[in-house]
Amino acid sequence: MNKVIGKPINRVDGKLKVKGGARYTADMPVENLTYGVLIESTIAKGKITKLETTAAETSPGVLTVITYRNVPKFNQITFFPGGQSLPILQDENIYYQGQHIGIIVAKTLEQAQYAATLVKVEYQTEQPTIDIDEALQQGYDPEKIFGGMLPAHIFRGDINSGHSQAEVLVEQTYNTPMENHNPIEPSATLAVWEDDHLTLYETTQGVYSAQGAMAKVFDIPPENIRVISEFLGGGFGCKAFVWPHAILATLAARYVKHPVKLVLTRAQMYTSVGYRAPTKQHLTLGATKEGKLTLIKHIGETITSPFDEFTEPVISNPFNSV
Repeated sequence: MNKVIGKPINRVDGKLKVKGGARYTADMPVENLTYGVLIESTIAKGKITKLETTAAETSPGVLTVITYRNVPKFNQITFFPGGQSLPILQDENIYYQGQHIGIIVAKTLEQAQYAATLVKVEYQTEQPTIDIDEALQQGYDPEKIFGGMLPAHIFRGDINSGHSQAEVLVEQTYNTPMENHNPIEPSATLAVWEDDHLTLYETTQGVYSAQGAMAKVFDIPPENIRVISEFLGGGFGCKAFVWPHAILATLAARYVKHPVKLVLTRAQMYTSVGYRAPTKQHLTLGATKEGKLTLIKHIGETITSPFDEFTEPVISNPFNSV
């Protein structure tokens, strides 16, 4: 008998959380702190035709407004699996609503929020594809899924033989809706540069993967980066990856030479940290009249990004070997 199961165990972090002493990313005390606010696309597809930032740049307390027109140089890399490979702030093209098209840094959060309202953007809009049935008309059969980690087809036995042996067939299609990550703690980044050394307070489920990603983005040794996540207010997987807002906050901090804190709003959690795509799953079960299964066929259909191929692994478990 395991001596641990069924026994009361003190939670190491329990007392701090109950008494309000737990410090999450947005709570970390840092001197000379400045605040970042994202500028986001309000259309789902098209391109920017006009971007007016002068009023925001001259607004009280504003230190910088970074867009694709003046973004400092940094390395664009592909994050895998689940992160976003779309180059950040590289051109005027818009691929989804809520796409980050800039970041404002100011001395106070309120100054940054106000300045963001002063940015004027005009677009040339295109018709986006927003319905799974419409998208499936241009569907294709991939060779790999889950970012290339898993095979798209798994076979065992003879499906045709199982079908012919079945005396009873049950066929059903199940639809699952789109689901968003919404942990209690929104994603946040607090970036502190000291010369070429970076301290990153980050809402992450993977401090080492965040360290490695930032080392590649900013072309510095991993040992020059310290990623700190003392407490995490839920993750659901969305905090397992490095997303564009974290890179933008870190880039802005190096540019303004001040620590920058950026905390996603609740609304931005729907557009900035991924989601679970809707699916259609077609299931066929065949059996004899005695109840012996002769056939299990499971076909999944889902959507992916216009710039990334990430297929939700509805037919397999990505955490087990196939």
